[in-house]
Amino acid sequence: MRRVSIRMIAVLATALVTPLLAVHLGLHKQLANSTGMNPHDAWLALNVLAWVAGAVLTARLIQALGWNQVGRNTGKPAPHLLVQITNALIYASAGVGMAGTLFEVPLTGVIATSSVLGLVAGFALKSLISDTFSGIALNLDQGFTINDFIMIVGRPGTTRILGRVSHINWRSTYLQTPDNSMLIIPNTVVSEAIVKNFSKPEPASQFELNVTLDFEVPSARAVRVLNAAVQAAARENSAIWDCKVLTIELNTTGITYEIRYMLDPSRLDPDEAKHSILGQVERQMKLTGLTIAHPKIDNWTRETSELDDDFSDIPNRILMLKKMQLFKQFAEGELAGLAERMTMRQFAPGTKVITAGDAGRSMFLLTEGLTSVLVKGEDGEVDVATLRPGDFFGEMSLLAGDPRSATIMALSETVAFEIEKEDLIPLLDANPDAAELLAIAVADRRLESVRGSKKREVLAAERASLAGKILKSMLRFFGS
Repeated sequence: MRRVSIRMIAVLATALVTPLLAVHLGLHKQLANSTGMNPHDAWLALNVLAWVAGAVLTARLIQALGWNQVGRNTGKPAPHLLVQITNALIYASAGVGMAGTLFEVPLTGVIATSSVLGLVAGFALKSLISDTFSGIALNLDQGFTINDFIMIVGRPGTTRILGRVSHINWRSTYLQTPDNSMLIIPNTVVSEAIVKNFSKPEPASQFELNVTLDFEVPSARAVRVLNAAVQAAARENSAIWDCKVLTIELNTTGITYEIRYMLDPSRLDPDEAKHSILGQVERQMKLTGLTIAHPKIDNWTRETSELDDDFSDIPNRILMLKKMQLFKQFAEGELAGLAERMTMRQFAPGTKVITAGDAGRSMFLLTEGLTSVLVKGEDGEVDVATLRPGDFFGEMSLLAGDPRSATIMALSETVAFEIEKEDLIPLLDANPDAAELLAIAVADRRLESVRGSKKREVLAAERASLAGKILKSMLRFFGS
C-alpha cells in the first residue's frame, strides 16, 4: 500500500514538472509544429496539465502527510467528510488560479459575481448548507464516529432513535437501526439533538430494566428471583455481564426493582438483550409463583398462585413437590409427610451445594435461584449446564447411595430443599410401588436428551433396562 502511494506521488510530480519544464524551455513551440497546433494552445494545454497535476498532487500529499497521520495518531480513519471538503477547496483554488493566470479572467469581477450568486444560492440551499456545516461540526467534535452505537434524543415528547453509525456525508448521518433498517437523519437534526453514545468512553454501557412486584413479595425474595433471571441471561450470552438488582421505588402499585446490567452493543443488540432478560424474568416468575403487580384501584380476580413465599406452609411444599418430575406421580396425601420432613437450605453466590466425589445420602429440589453444574475435565472443572427452579439434583445419592457425580455451585442467592434418606423411608414403606415410580422417573430424566433421536421401541427398552438397574440399586441401598 505504501509503495503504491509513493509511486502515485512520483507520477503526479512528474506530470507537474514535465509541462512546466517544457514551457520554460520553449518546447511547446516544437510540440505545436509537430502536431499542427497553435503555439498558444500548446502552451495553454501544458499549463493546464501542470495546474491539474499540481492540484491532485497537493490533495495526495495532504492525504498522506495529514489525514493519514491523524488516523495513525487516533487509531481511527480521518473523517471522510473533512477529507472531501479539503479536496474540494484544493480543486476550487486550482480552478480559480487557472482562470486568473491562464485565461486572464478578472478575478475581481468573478468574486463580485460569485458573491451575488452565492447569496442567492445561500437562500435557496439554506438547508443543504446548514446540514453540510453541521456535518463538519460533527466530524470535528468526534462525539461519535463510524460504528458507534448511539441514541438520539430530540425535544421532550419526541421519539428516541437507537442505531449504529454507518456513514456521515455532506448532508446526512446514516444509522443502522436494531431492526436492520437504514435511518437517514439530516446533520442539522443530529447536531441540535442530545446524543447518548453507548460506545464511549468504553465499548460497553450500563442498561436498565424495571419490574414492579406486589407488596406481599418480600424484597429479599424478589431480588433473589430477578437476580437469578438476569444471571441466566448473562450465561446465555457473554455480551451481558455485571448484573445486579436494586429496589428503587415504592408506589401505589407495588415495589419497583431495577435490573442493571452491562452490555456491549457491538456484540448484542440492546433490544435482543432486553428480550432475553425479560424472557428469563417471565420464566423465573412462573417457576417461583410470582406475578407482576396490579393497580390496587382495580377490581380484579386471579387464581391463587401455586407457589408463594411461605416455605414453612406444608400445602405449599406439597404443591412444589408435585411440580417436580420425580414426585408428580404421587398423590398429595402421600407427599404430606415428606413435605414436613425435608429441610430448607439457603446458599450464597459462589457456594458449592454439593461437591463431585463426595459421599451423599440426600438430594436437592431447587426452589429459587440459579446454579451451575460442574464436572471434572482435563484442565479442571467445566461448566456444562445451568439448573433453574423446578430442577432437582443428587437423586442417585439419595436413591442408591452413589457418590456425587458433579459439583453444583450457586450462581445467585439460592433456596433449595434437601431430602435425606431417612426422610424418604416412610414414603417407601407406605407405598409398595414408590420405589418403582421413583426409578422410572429418574430413568425418564436420564433419557430426556436422546428422546427425539431414537425410535420409540428402542427408547422404551432402554427406559425399562435403566429403571430396572436403578430399582435394584435402590432396593439394595434402602434394604441395608
